[in-house]
Amino acid sequence: MSIPIKTGVYLQQIETTEDVQVVVKLIRAGEYPDKTMDQFADILAIVPSVTLHIDEYGNTTKLDFDPWSDINVTPDNSIDEKDVAALTQLALAFYDQLVIASDGIVYLYHLPTEPPELRVAVEEFDIDEDDHQLYSQRVYETKAADSGSPFEVRGRNPVTGNLFDYGTALNGLLQAFIKLKL
Repeated sequence: MSIPIKTGVYLQQIETTEDVQVVVKLIRAGEYPDKTMDQFADILAIVPSVTLHIDEYGNTTKLDFDPWSDINVTPDNSIDEKDVAALTQLALAFYDQLVIASDGIVYLYHLPTEPPELRVAVEEFDIDEDDHQLYSQRVYETKAADSGSPFEVRGRNPVTGNLFDYGTALNGLLQAFIKLKL
């Protein structure tokens, strides 16, 4: 049985000769009701995307996005500087975190829980060099008592099943993610 697409955010860091780019793709499951995770790469090709450019000194230089795409991530129903700021904060938090490799790709999505507790899955992917498909490498299990509490992060080794405690190392990224209204 295939798993339906989940509403969330895809993040990828790409190093070029000019700068580092953090690609943010907004995935809204309701827009793709018949799509599954088996079709994830197809969805990534068509969802709204922004790219934050960061220079060699860690300064942001620009945020690229199609002005006609729906990058509204704040609850005011308009695309404005609040949306740009929220997406910039998310991209910078991904750039600044130290748990996921600099060439890593992640997909963040909410997990079901009882309020006020929050849980977010952070699924790390790798791209196969031959078939250019995304393959899941590991999932980080995260939990916070509420939106003001730090997220505790544990990563499971996919081969051994052993859990590794990362403490609050992804807290900045997770706090930036939970602020988005997708």
